[in-house]
Amino acid sequence: MSINYRFIEKTNLKYERRIKVLLGVILFIFLVILIRVGWLQIVEGEKFLRLSQTAHLRLIPLANPRGLIVDRNERVIADNTASFSIGVIPESLENPEKTLLKLKSIFPDIDLRKAELKVKKVKNPFRPVVLKEGIDISKVTYIEERGEEFPSVVILSQPVRSYPYGKLLSHIVGYLGEVNKNELKNLSFLGVEAGDLVGKMGIEEVYNSYLQGEKGGRQVEVDVYGRVLKTIFQKDPLPGDTVYLTIDVNIQKIAREEMGDRKGVVIIANPYTGEILSMLSLPSFDPNLFARGISNEKWLELSRNPENPLENRAVRGEYPPASTFKIVLVTAALETGKATPFAKFYCPGYYKIGKRIFKCWKKEGHGWLNLKDALIHSCDVYFYQLGLKLGVKNIIHYARLFGLGKPTGIDLGSEKRGFLPTPEWKEKLYKEVWYPGDTANLSIGQGYILVTPIQMLDLISAVANGGYLGRPHLVKKIVDKNGNTVFN
Repeated sequence: MSINYRFIEKTNLKYERRIKVLLGVILFIFLVILIRVGWLQIVEGEKFLRLSQTAHLRLIPLANPRGLIVDRNERVIADNTASFSIGVIPESLENPEKTLLKLKSIFPDIDLRKAELKVKKVKNPFRPVVLKEGIDISKVTYIEERGEEFPSVVILSQPVRSYPYGKLLSHIVGYLGEVNKNELKNLSFLGVEAGDLVGKMGIEEVYNSYLQGEKGGRQVEVDVYGRVLKTIFQKDPLPGDTVYLTIDVNIQKIAREEMGDRKGVVIIANPYTGEILSMLSLPSFDPNLFARGISNEKWLELSRNPENPLENRAVRGEYPPASTFKIVLVTAALETGKATPFAKFYCPGYYKIGKRIFKCWKKEGHGWLNLKDALIHSCDVYFYQLGLKLGVKNIIHYARLFGLGKPTGIDLGSEKRGFLPTPEWKEKLYKEVWYPGDTANLSIGQGYILVTPIQMLDLISAVANGGYLGRPHLVKKIVDKNGNTVFN
C-alpha cells in the first residue's frame, strides 16, 4: 500500500488556509470589540458612568410644609393638608411613551401631549416631573405594589395649601401660584425652583420668605424596578414660620354678615396701635381654587369677571372721599387760623360761584352754622365757603399731612396711592387753569381727588388717637419652628 503524499499535502494546505481565514475573522471581531470598548470608555465613559450610578441611586425630594397663618386668637386660617402626587424621573425613563400610556390607563385625565412636553423640556432630569396631583391612596398602593411595572415612576407625598375660611379672608391671606422667571431671579426667592408654588397675593406674597421654609431630600439606593433598597443620606425638610395676624376671625364674620349682598369694604382697626382687626372686600374669591394650580377656565372666569373679585378694594380701590374729607378742611382751618370753632356761614341750600350754582345736599338749606354744627350736619355750602377761604394749596398741604396721596405702607403689597389734584397738574394735563369751582368741589371730597379706604381709615385713626398717623398693619408677629420670634 503506497501513501499518497501529494494528496495529504494538498489537504493540509486546504485546512491551513481555512484556519488562517478563521483566525483572521476572529482577529477582526476582536479588534472591533476592542475599538468599541475603547470608544465607550474614553469617549462615552462619563455618560455611562452617570447612567450606571443613576440606575442605582436616586434623589427623592422631600416637600416641606408651608408656614401656618393664624389670627390673633390662634385660629388657623392658612393650613396644609397631606396629598399624594405621581411623577416620573426623566433621567432613568427608558421608554417614556410606554410608561405614560400605562399611567394614563390608571389616570385617564392625564394629558399625554402635555406630559410628554413636560418630560422633554425639564431642565433638571433628576428631579421628578409631576404628572398628576391629589391621587387616591388606593392608586398609590396599587402602583407601589407593582414597582417592576412602573420603573422610574415615583409617588410623592406633599403638603397642599388649605384655607378653611375660604372667601371670608381671601384678600388678606392671598393665594399661591407657580413661580415665574422674574421671581426666580429675585434674591428673596432663594431655594425656589421652577414649578414651585409661591405667594402671589396678600400675606402669602408679602411674607413668602418666612412662610416658604426649606425643602429636604433623600438619597436612596434602588433596584432596577425603582424600589428603594436603603437610604444613603437624608436632609429633613424645614417647615415655614408661623405668621400671627392682628385679624380677629369673629369680627370678620360679623362684618361679612352685616354686608349681606352689598359690594364694598369694611375695615376695623385699633386707632392707637394700627392693628387691623377686620378687613373685608366684596366681592371676594376662594383661594382654595389656587391650591393645586387653578384651571385656565376658572382663571378666566375670575380675571374677566366685571366685578373684579380678585381686587382688594381696601387697598387698591380709589374713590372720591366725599364728606369724610371735610375733616381735613376743619383741621386746616383751625391750624391756619382761617376759621375758629365759632366761625359762621349761612347755608340757603346752594352757593353761587360766578355763573355756577353749587348745591347743598339739603335742598332747603341749614341756615346759620358754626364749624362744629357744619361738621355734624355735613353742610356742603359751609365747606364750599370754608374751602375758598383756605385755598387749594392749604387744603392739599393738610391732606398730605394726613397721609393722602401716598401709600400707607400696610403690609399687603400692591397698595395704590390715591390722587391729590393741584393747579399745576390741571394746567399740565388739561391746559386749563384751576377755577374756584374746583376748590369748592375739592372741599367736599369731590372732583379729581381719589383716596383708598385704608388711607381714610388711617386718617380717622389719627383723629381718634390725638393726631398720630401710624402705619396700619396685619401681622402681629412671626414665630419659627423652635418658638423664637423672628419678626415683631
